[in-house]
Amino acid sequence: MGSNGEETVTQWIQDIEVPAALISYAYRTIQKSFAKELAPYHIGWGHFAILMSLYEMEGRSQDCLALSRGFDKTMIAKSVVRLEEEGFIHREIDQDDKRVKRLYLTEKSRNLRPEMERIGYRVNKFLIRDFDAGESAVAMRDLRKIALNASEL
Repeated sequence: MGSNGEETVTQWIQDIEVPAALISYAYRTIQKSFAKELAPYHIGWGHFAILMSLYEMEGRSQDCLALSRGFDKTMIAKSVVRLEEEGFIHREIDQDDKRVKRLYLTEKSRNLRPEMERIGYRVNKFLIRDFDAGESAVAMRDLRKIALNASEL
């Protein structure tokens, strides 16, 4: 307990036995960190996730992004519009299927890639800062199991 008799975040984290609550807390905290670091670029976490996906492979469709990353199609559509307005991506209609819009990076977003990677690396490195290599591997294995289980909800 804190000096005023109230429960502290640290105490709550140590006492809670509900995985979803811990995951939710970690998610919210990570979101805040990303929001702070991404603010100068006028993008948020969802925009960042889309850019990182396109850094891996350009030309993905909006639907592919939604399905592969577990995002809502509406959120992807709104985020794509914002990224386009900010000059980070452009959309092209697929020549084989006119209903599909493919997403491509602009020079602006390509130039920003090292900074986006630095931000992602910093957050991820911070999350496992007290882990040795073995603990890190176990944590990744266990988090992957949790994510796979969650994908079936």
